[in-house]
Amino acid sequence: MPEVVSIGPLQLQGKLVALLLACVLGFWLMRRVLRRWNGVVGERGEAGVREESDVLEECGERGVSDVHELPKVCEACEVHKEPEVARVPVRGLDDVILNAVLIVFFTWRLGSLLTQPSLLWESPMKLLLTAGSKMEILLGIVLAYIYLSYQVRKHGMAWRVLLDLLAVGAALAIFLYAALTPSFGLPTSLPWGIGVEGTVSRFHPHHAYLAILLVPLLVWQQLWVARSTTVLGTGMLLKHTLFYGGAAGMIASFFALAEPTAVYLTTGQLLNLLMMIIGMNLPILSHTTGRRELMDMSQNDSKTQIQQEQQNQERNKKPASKEGYDKKLDGPNRPST
Repeated sequence: MPEVVSIGPLQLQGKLVALLLACVLGFWLMRRVLRRWNGVVGERGEAGVREESDVLEECGERGVSDVHELPKVCEACEVHKEPEVARVPVRGLDDVILNAVLIVFFTWRLGSLLTQPSLLWESPMKLLLTAGSKMEILLGIVLAYIYLSYQVRKHGMAWRVLLDLLAVGAALAIFLYAALTPSFGLPTSLPWGIGVEGTVSRFHPHHAYLAILLVPLLVWQQLWVARSTTVLGTGMLLKHTLFYGGAAGMIASFFALAEPTAVYLTTGQLLNLLMMIIGMNLPILSHTTGRRELMDMSQNDSKTQIQQEQQNQERNKKPASKEGYDKKLDGPNRPST
């Protein structure tokens, strides 16, 4: 991608064009995944309603009027089958994500107006070439989070579905941006090193390393979403994307040209480390096989669950106490024998 892209009389920064292209394709992928998921959930929801009516008809002779009481009454009956998906389609979530991305983008691009408002009437074309600093990006992220929180609470949307979609779109956007914008790393003598025309020095292609390391993540995301239609909203996409994306960024950062901070790590490495820690500790929502309810599960509490199940089984095997038990026979005033 060249440094300046000319579109007629208009000239734009190459990085800005790459960022816009990456965001557009990332949003397209999110909308595609969401529409596919909504279609599958809608079809299974209708099938679940028909299946519930069939269960009520077949078990009506047992005197059961509520489908949620069927597991207690028909434990040994194989007629009972719960709907496979208990969620409803999510409408308008892609538009909410698009508005949040636009809030961050325009806050970043027009953030210089907060410190230099004279640019608006003196040289408005300069706004297309200038960009805000990191403070404007943080301000845009805060405003986008406030907007997302309001929309999620207003429309009753699920945060996990939203975050899983953002993980899918962000992975593709970061891959495209890294592949289109060259980034010079540490000096190297390897044959694939890149450099400026007219110079002999060669540098590590930091952007290419990051893009190559993100390819397995993109392939895994698409294969997993295509294979499992209930993975969206469980947090699994967000969990593995944070962990693997942080690991890929950490590996690529060793070839980047950056100054370390007080803790001997660069700012990018600290961010990648934080992503890995969040990804490792993030729980996953999983479907149970019995009631198909969503429950928090982590890899660390499996032993505890097994021990609890064993204790419950041992407690159920204990014989019940005998009827007609008199407490007077087991006290200090019990009669002598």
